[in-house]
Amino acid sequence: MIIVSRILVAIIGVIALLGVGQHWFDLDAVAIERGMQAVGDIGRANLRADVGGLFLGISGLTLFAAVRQHQGAILAAIVLLGATLIGRFVSIAIDGYSAPVAPPMIVEAVLIAILLFVYRAWGKKPEGL
Repeated sequence: MIIVSRILVAIIGVIALLGVGQHWFDLDAVAIERGMQAVGDIGRANLRADVGGLFLGISGLTLFAAVRQHQGAILAAIVLLGATLIGRFVSIAIDGYSAPVAPPMIVEAVLIAILLFVYRAWGKKPEGL
C-alpha cells in the first residue's frame, strides 16, 4: 500500500509539473483551456510567476513527499490545493456558478482527498510497534 501511495503522489507531482510547463511556455494554450489571458509583459510575467509558481510548489512538495514519504510535504501540498479550491468558491460567491467552473473544482477536491488519505496512511504505524 505504501508503494502504491508513493507512486500516486509522484503522479500528482508530475501532472502538476506539466502545469508548470504549460503556464511557463504555452500561454496560448492557457488562454484557450483555462480562460486566462495575459495582457502585456507584466501579465505574462504574473501568469508565469503566480500560477506557474503555484503548480511548481505543488509539484515540488508532492515529488519530495513521494521520494521521502514525508507527511509534512503532503500537508503543505494539501494547503496549496485547498487555497485554490477556496479561491474557486470565492469566485462562485462573487460571480455566480457556471458549468465550466465545476471540473477544476472536482479535480482539486479529488486531489485533496487523495492526499488526505495518503497523509493519514503514512501516519499509521503497524500494530505492535
